[in-house]
Amino acid sequence: MAEWVKEIDEDGNILQTKKYDGKYYVSHFIGNIKDHLSAIEEMEVRDDDTFLLSYPKSGTHWVFTIASMLRTRDTAYHGSPMFMDFNEMETLNNMPSPRILATHMTFDRLPRQAREGKGKILVALRNPKDVAVSLHTFVKKLDYSDVIATWDGLLKFYVEGKMVYGSWFENIQAWDKTKKEYKGDNLMFLIYEELKKDLHSHVKKIDAFLETNTGEDYVDLVTHKCTFKNMAVEATNSFKPSDQWKTATTSKTLPIYRKGEIGDWKNHFTVAQNESFDKIYEDKMKNSSFHFMFE
Repeated sequence: MAEWVKEIDEDGNILQTKKYDGKYYVSHFIGNIKDHLSAIEEMEVRDDDTFLLSYPKSGTHWVFTIASMLRTRDTAYHGSPMFMDFNEMETLNNMPSPRILATHMTFDRLPRQAREGKGKILVALRNPKDVAVSLHTFVKKLDYSDVIATWDGLLKFYVEGKMVYGSWFENIQAWDKTKKEYKGDNLMFLIYEELKKDLHSHVKKIDAFLETNTGEDYVDLVTHKCTFKNMAVEATNSFKPSDQWKTATTSKTLPIYRKGEIGDWKNHFTVAQNESFDKIYEDKMKNSSFHFMFE
């Protein structure tokens, strides 16, 4: 069963959330975690389901919007995806098709039928320095957060893997294992920085992968609607956040999109922090098949 944990370091930085089977989960994960993970495991998957997996702050909402526009052939912005982690199974089962279901967990926590090849799986990955900065900026916008920390404190928790959904490095290592071992053809990896560099070609690839085959003109339209700049404007002006976000933020807005730049970490990491992080990165990633751009 899950246990509530609260850790306070010597500087007063706080991590308070749920822990199950040695891993940290966000505090509003449904139920006792064990039972909800079992329910997800046995979930009935539909042929047109899309599963979106990511470590927090790695482009989840961005990729969701692209996939949603392709799946539905509707270019309206819909804000947040439906997370399997935070919603009861009855709610997920009653969603109309095509469903796009998100999670910050890894491949092993997907429904069994998805791991056996049913539906489509999109995985969004992002360089860990910009993820850390985005996490810190994000939690400061929330009225309640599982992590209450200065930048130095959050980076320390982050490097130690004491964050909701655990270590970024362990997350990538798990995806390396999946990439090596999984024989199915329903899994696609997307690197945040590569989308930033060439969004159009990636929208086209996602269209082909999802077998939505919307056509060149529609791909062009989705690309335009889903530039980070346009997404950020829509998030401010027209996104209608769910009740969950309304209760989490004083502003009652969707606190997702910020700069979206590659290399913003340079404005936050000290020289010493960067040198220390680079040593850890070199050690943890020396055998990884994933390569990230940092600027």
